[in-house]
Amino acid sequence: MKTKRRILAVLGTLLILGIVALNLFLSSIYRLPILTYHSIDYTADAKDRLTVSPENFARQMKYLRDFSYNVIPLEKAVWYIANKKRPPRKTVAITMDDGYRNNYTNAYPALKKYNIPVTIFVITGKIGRPAFMDWDEVGELARSGVVDIESHTKSHKWITGLDDGALKDELEDSKKIIEENTGREVKFICYPMGGYDGRVKEAAKAAGYKAGFATKPTRFAPNYDVYEIKRIRISPTANNLFVFGIKVSGYHAFFKVLSSERRDDLNI
Repeated sequence: MKTKRRILAVLGTLLILGIVALNLFLSSIYRLPILTYHSIDYTADAKDRLTVSPENFARQMKYLRDFSYNVIPLEKAVWYIANKKRPPRKTVAITMDDGYRNNYTNAYPALKKYNIPVTIFVITGKIGRPAFMDWDEVGELARSGVVDIESHTKSHKWITGLDDGALKDELEDSKKIIEENTGREVKFICYPMGGYDGRVKEAAKAAGYKAGFATKPTRFAPNYDVYEIKRIRISPTANNLFVFGIKVSGYHAFFKVLSSERRDDLNI
């Protein structure tokens, strides 16, 4: 009996140590999921990685509500990252890039219906052009209580290649233009095409931005530099809600990097 009890005690200890090790490992690879969408349009197909259909977008927003996800404003996500805090389980933030008009016509109704906060990064030089929102629409979203409007620069150029003066204009002018048209402070910059370097980050700080956003994760562990926050692209692969669930799990970055970045999101 004593031998049996010793064996059970050892097994119990190993089990506890295994659980502790697993929790430490999961904590080390967790990254607060910040999703990024672009176009929400009926033209979506499997080959277009930047367009999600309105039906699938609505299904994904419903999924978040049905499964009790804690969808937080981007400012709160930045706070967690800046302070190296892990948010409650099933926390996620959502962004949209470019300022397409279909964000207003096709995405906004679902956001209102499910009361989901979203940040839209707009390109100020494209506002009012075909396929993009105008200032009346941007203003309505900014006043809605569910949409935050932030900067995606003035002209969506590859900003790492700009000289200091042009870079300053792209960052400062877009911030000022949005603030003048919405009456709200602009705090965040989304780098066009995910392009940034140390000089760009310093210019973003100097322009008054509190954080900068890039594109896909490239490391297992979280990146706590708030001027290079990585996000998770939502493409038609996430039409499958199982795949979408992986993307909002907080561990998608681990699987993505594990795939050596050569395959498309592990097809997820």
